[in-house]
Amino acid sequence: MRVYGRRVHQWTRWPLRVTSSLAALLLFDQAVFAGQFLAGTFPALQTHRDNATYAGLAVLAAAVAAALIRWTGGGPLWPMFAFLGLFGLIALQIAIGFLRLLAVHIPLGVTIILGGLLLTAWSWRYQPGERS
Repeated sequence: MRVYGRRVHQWTRWPLRVTSSLAALLLFDQAVFAGQFLAGTFPALQTHRDNATYAGLAVLAAAVAAALIRWTGGGPLWPMFAFLGLFGLIALQIAIGFLRLLAVHIPLGVTIILGGLLLTAWSWRYQPGERS
């Protein structure tokens, strides 16, 4: 398939689908681990901390996969910046968590999870060759 005179590689969708799905799962797990901690399972706090790092790395991997779509087939550029922005929010979220500012940490966490889910949904719906 050709788009704008460039050959579009269908396989480039899969790295983004896999990495964004993994990121969404890890982001959702953050709420589970936080809930376990708040319910009295105190070791879940360390799991929550560790998983935040893994979620951030998965989001960075998704940004790289989004760049792959852009530079191999002329796909949209915005998903790469969206994943990088999400990574920035995760970094801010980690800092706010260590400061124990729960009034900001919890709603920001919900926003991050929603953003990750929306980007994942887009990655599964995206078809090379469509205008985005």
